[in-house]
Amino acid sequence: MNTPGQHNPEEEPREPVGSSESADATERRANPERPSNAPGASNGWQRAARGSEQFARDTAYRLRPVARRTTDRIVRWLRQVLAALATLTQRAVRWAAPYARRAHAWLISAIEGLRSRIDPVARRVWQRLSPVIEPVRQRLAPTARRIRDELHPHVAKLRARLPESSGRHRAQLRSRSVQLTAAVAAFGVLAILVGTTGPDTGERTTPAAHTVELRSSGQAQSDETQSGETQSDQGGTEQDSSSGQDSASGQEQAENPDSDSAPEAKNSPSESAVDIPPNAHGIDVSNHNGPIQWNKVAASGEHYAFVLATDGGNFTNPMFDQQFNGAKNAGMLAGAYHFGRPTGSAVGQADRLLNTMGSTDDGKTLPPVLDLEVSPNGGGCYGKTSGQLHSWTQSFLDRVKSKTGQDAIVYASPSFWSSCMAGSQAFSENPLWLASYGVPQPSVFGGWDAYSFWQYTNKGSVPGITGPVDRNLFQGSGSDLLELTQ
Repeated sequence: MNTPGQHNPEEEPREPVGSSESADATERRANPERPSNAPGASNGWQRAARGSEQFARDTAYRLRPVARRTTDRIVRWLRQVLAALATLTQRAVRWAAPYARRAHAWLISAIEGLRSRIDPVARRVWQRLSPVIEPVRQRLAPTARRIRDELHPHVAKLRARLPESSGRHRAQLRSRSVQLTAAVAAFGVLAILVGTTGPDTGERTTPAAHTVELRSSGQAQSDETQSGETQSDQGGTEQDSSSGQDSASGQEQAENPDSDSAPEAKNSPSESAVDIPPNAHGIDVSNHNGPIQWNKVAASGEHYAFVLATDGGNFTNPMFDQQFNGAKNAGMLAGAYHFGRPTGSAVGQADRLLNTMGSTDDGKTLPPVLDLEVSPNGGGCYGKTSGQLHSWTQSFLDRVKSKTGQDAIVYASPSFWSSCMAGSQAFSENPLWLASYGVPQPSVFGGWDAYSFWQYTNKGSVPGITGPVDRNLFQGSGSDLLELTQ
């Protein structure tokens, strides 16, 4: 029993279980030094942040399908627009194609007409200027070489100093070097233009070699018959008649007393050298070119002609004599070429060429030519390896050398020499007749330092010849060209 008024701990009032005291009050009681408005005093902002985050997540979840559907609609719309544009473009192209073709055809014909008018004028201008330009070029050549030799040591010294200079100074020197190089290049281009100016030689076609239209023996006999009838009908007035027809030659000389076909012109190579300009133009023909008015060809500025003599082991050009002697009678130089077919004997084919040419010790005959091309029957290298083709070519050239004392001219294109001859450099002593179309200047191959003749187009136009004809350019002076003759 407790005495009245005595303190009894067991009777201390206790905190009810369901007390309504807040957590903040409890925190303040536990930390009496913390002010009531300190951070963290209330968690209302935290609850608001959590609520906002939850709302954002719910909103994004609800909007995701809407965004996906909108994106799909935009993509479908873009596809429809692009398809419509493609359809409109195709219709526009189909509608404009006929007009474009007609415009292209008109433009080509206009350009060809303009070119046919300009070519003779340019040729005559070049023929008149070449005697003046060639001496100037020959006089400038030693000076240009001396300037180059004098500049070379200085340029070498400047290049040696470049790594030791600062970046800015090095850039300035490099800029000056580039400017100097550009100036020298411009001078070189000008010299090339001066030396080779003439009618446009750029046929925009894929480089390819000359091809010969072969005819059967029946067709050849028919051609011979027609050729004989034509000569008999024309009598002695045919301009490209054979030299064996004395009466025809006499009548031709009477009609053209100043023609190069006169005996004086035939027997005076020195006079011909004066008439042949540097970088002289010429043609090459075969039986498919038909009868040719050689006086017109010579008057147009062509100075030499190569004529197909033989092909392979059995074909002979039925118009060879008429074309070969007709060119000579008109005062031109002439050469004969053989279309080589490595499937037969090289020696036999060389003999066929030389026998067809006959005696050519007249000072107006160019060396025999070996025409090397891919097989006309589907292309390719005749089923031969490059080594086999090399041996065949060597046998042919050796045969010509042994019987004529001359180095035969080799005709080839870069593509043939690369694919069939494996870039052989064994024939660089023979003159090169290069076939390369659509380029300002051709690139030599096979160890040759330079070409002698360049066939720059197979679609040329020359007065006196019906249809397109192959045209060529000689690299050298008139006397250089005459040195090749027998």
